Amino acid sequence: MKIAVVTPYYREDVARLVHCHRSVAGQRAPCTHIMVADGYPCAAVADWDVDHIALPRSHHDIGSTPRVIGSFHAIGLGFDGIAFLDADNWYDADHIASLLELHARTAAPFVTSSRLLCRLDGSVMGRCHMTDGTSFVDTSCMLLMRQAFGLIANWCLMPDYAQIISDRVFLFQARAAGVAMAHSDKPTVHYRCGKAGNYHHFGETPPAGVEPRPDYEAALRRWEAAGNPALVAP
Repeated sequence: MKIAVVTPYYREDVARLVHCHRSVAGQRAPCTHIMVADGYPCAAVADWDVDHIALPRSHHDIGSTPRVIGSFHAIGLGFDGIAFLDADNWYDADHIASLLELHARTAAPFVTSSRLLCRLDGSVMGRCHMTDGTSFVDTSCMLLMRQAFGLIANWCLMPDYAQIISDRVFLFQARAAGVAMAHSDKPTVHYRCGKAGNYHHFGETPPAGVEPRPDYEAALRRWEAAGNPALVAP
């Protein structure tokens, strides 16, 4: 199996990019890291063992266009599976291997994991209370095998307002397309929480540098007003 991990990045600190990349390089199941600069390439990345794609300007869609471009690069090179890892996040060493084992057991071409919610400093707050494999799975917890590659363009094709709920929309579109999915309850992804909502869930005061919770509800209302089924709010 040839597996690619696609990471869009924008203006993240190089230390976070290093953390992200090391978690991919350290996977028990070998994979190729494809890092896509959304208009602001980091000079250090050019020296790493990655496929580095630098886009000429930013698309301002929370990484969706870079994610698609990196994925199509992998498809053109004949990769069998594509996982996603946002630049702020990182994998446990057996993340890819565990999802490949899940795929082997179930034959589902779209497999997902659970995640741990972490503070800005990387320390763990706890398991994600939202991830269930049905109504919500974070983008960094997804692995698509070749039979599911037709879904990838949906990252770009969804309306602009839906980008802040893109993982929920992408999951809905996969179900609507009839793609078989399987979920692992093992939390093999570490998600660095940059928004206030998760801190409040654990009864913590958000630290300096954390952004307010986005207005997800406005996007959900527009989604439903367009005639789509209701999605679960973050």
